[in-house]
Amino acid sequence: LETSIPVYNVDGTLNAGGCITHKCSFVVEYQGHRKRVTAEATQLGKINLILGWTWLFKHNPEINWQTGVVTLS
Repeated sequence: LETSIPVYNVDGTLNAGGCITHKCSFVVEYQGHRKRVTAEATQLGKINLILGWTWLFKHNPEINWQTGVVTLS
């Protein structure tokens, strides 16, 4: 990215891992669906991926909060 994007935690503090500095594009295959995805990259500690509100709204997955299973229908 030409300009890095600050990342804020839910408590309003800046992400200790730093800003978003890159975008990456890749293909995701899941349950018979194939989609090219563009994502922003930053350090998230132990977390590999955070799905944002826009993605969740668009794809409307079923989420079992007790098991952590996300299902696309």
